[in-house]
Amino acid sequence: MQYNFVKIIFSGLFIVVSHFTIAQYNNENTLMRCDDYLHDDYISSGQDYTANLNKNNKAVFHTTFYGGTQYRIIACSNIEKYPLILEVYDTERNLIFSNSDHDYIPYWDLLFTSTVTSIVEISIDTKQNIKKPVKLLIGFKRSSLNLD
Repeated sequence: MQYNFVKIIFSGLFIVVSHFTIAQYNNENTLMRCDDYLHDDYISSGQDYTANLNKNNKAVFHTTFYGGTQYRIIACSNIEKYPLILEVYDTERNLIFSNSDHDYIPYWDLLFTSTVTSIVEISIDTKQNIKKPVKLLIGFKRSSLNLD
């Protein structure tokens, strides 16, 4: 009887640990896994764009994208309940890109033909104030930097 009790406890613990591991794996755009979206083709800009969402559940970043360079922009957080909205605007607030048009994909590749100063916003759509950090990661495509 004691053997069966140990077996039941071990089996239950295995199921809980397995479920936790699978749940972490499925949430791929966490802060810890953000760099995974760069792969071998992209190099991080080296800038740390991390901020807490403001009272409107939005974080705003200002950056410059240089002409002739292909970029990968990535939005990450540990917020599981709501999808991250990633939007890129020019300085006149003309929308350049929104991931809401692409099923809230956490990253997107952009090629700029001329240098553009931009506003990048990461937000979530909820009335509840979520004071959690979000991260914007920007990578340069290796081939556009002539590093190979």
